[in-house]
Amino acid sequence: MKLCDATDSYDTIVIGAGIGGLASACLLARRGKKVMVIDRHNIAGGYATNFTRKGFTFDVSLHSFDGVTPNANSFKCIEACGVADKVEFLPHKKLYRYLSGDIDLSVMEKNLTGYKQQLAVLFPTEADNIERLFAEAEKAYQHIAGFLFSRPPFWMRVIATPFLFFRLLKYENDTVHTFFSRFTRNERLITVLSAQWTYYGLPPQQLAFPYFSYPFIDYLKHGGYSIKGGSQKLSEAMCEVIEQHGGKIVLSSPVSKLHIEGKRVTGVTSKKTGFINARNVIANISPQAVTELAGKEQFTSRYLHKLSESRLSTSAFQLYLGLNCPLQTLGVSADDYVMFVSNNPDLPEQFQTMRSGQLEGDKSGWSLNLFSNVDPSMAPPGKSTLGIFTLLGNDGWQGLSKQAYRQKKQALMNLMIDKAEALLPGLRAHIEVCEGGTPATLTKFTNNPMGAIYGFEQTLSQSGLFRRFPQKYPIKGLYHVGAWTFPGAGFIGTLLSARVLIDRHFTELLPRYRFAFAK
Repeated sequence: MKLCDATDSYDTIVIGAGIGGLASACLLARRGKKVMVIDRHNIAGGYATNFTRKGFTFDVSLHSFDGVTPNANSFKCIEACGVADKVEFLPHKKLYRYLSGDIDLSVMEKNLTGYKQQLAVLFPTEADNIERLFAEAEKAYQHIAGFLFSRPPFWMRVIATPFLFFRLLKYENDTVHTFFSRFTRNERLITVLSAQWTYYGLPPQQLAFPYFSYPFIDYLKHGGYSIKGGSQKLSEAMCEVIEQHGGKIVLSSPVSKLHIEGKRVTGVTSKKTGFINARNVIANISPQAVTELAGKEQFTSRYLHKLSESRLSTSAFQLYLGLNCPLQTLGVSADDYVMFVSNNPDLPEQFQTMRSGQLEGDKSGWSLNLFSNVDPSMAPPGKSTLGIFTLLGNDGWQGLSKQAYRQKKQALMNLMIDKAEALLPGLRAHIEVCEGGTPATLTKFTNNPMGAIYGFEQTLSQSGLFRRFPQKYPIKGLYHVGAWTFPGAGFIGTLLSARVLIDRHFTELLPRYRFAFAK
């Protein structure tokens, strides 16, 4: 990475090199703007990074990337950043496998019609309701996609929403459960439809449908993907684009101050750069960190109170295993990638047991991610990698002594291996590498408060275009991008956040369009 000249002045400085920050820098740099990205970590990417142990490569967080197939909406985000020809997306042969009591459902890739037929077999009296539900869910997806990807300026799309994208307003107060309940009263069917809810951090009874509606259909219609070589390849490709267009990236350089004069941002100070002048600053860190860097005196007490009252998302635990055998030795199908295990049909109870850390027994759910099934290059020849994932409350992990922390972490690792071994007999005997990431790990590497993995919770009161944490601060030239703001967390979510930010607040950079709305 190129280091900076401290005498320089920049159009925009991005604080935080997560996917949202890197995407924003790519979009600006490709439009001729002078951009610098600064990050406290020694590698760029945030959650989109890899690490290696004894020849095994593990993706820190990516479980599945939705819809990144050419000509699909999500792929447009990749193209806009200039990295479509720099990374290879590997499709999952199965979107996911769902195990719940007597249900063992394998959802095939890019086959929404087949999925509806599978549901109709499981719930024969609900066949008509299933058709009606998906017909409307697809229309809701088309409306949110139309809003996000139409060509007219952002303000014009907002004005047109009641007429052209009215389902955004129709369902803005629906949870996922509320939306599904418009079409069926079968709670078991709703539970099956919500199989991927842990991707979003809340059960369907609490999760906002406006956020869920896009990836729900995007996964089913356009598939799930891994990135060959891990998600760090995407981060590296974005860094390459930024630097090719004259931008600079400074790592291992925590920002110590965000400079404000007369309610206008003037620049930042970081460890390696000293003071750097900038017309705009885009924050890809937590809003709590932004207010600390800027000084709380720059914000009203009402603003700070609202921020303090906003609910953080849950944290998580991820176990990374390197095995001395192929996955097929353990009876794993070569077509499997993500397996959701959910033996408790009461999803709110599942969530509460996860949040409280009471993961023993079958009251909580978890998932198995078979990384090397899709990308064998992540493991040495003849070996394999997998991940065990569960949502986990963020209390009780901060401030422990080293010994207490190690004991608590080891106990949880053993518990999750036991759960996985019940599904994959003989697993423990083949473990060559074992690493675990706790809420404390996530806090250490991202500086997110309490290890929150999805920013703010995606509840109705914290979701949507005008309820999500805003992308513009009450300080001129200061903006926010990423999981904390609109539309929300996830790789595609943060890419869309960058797209919306640049579209909405940097409109002078956009080409002139003829105002023809997408249908």
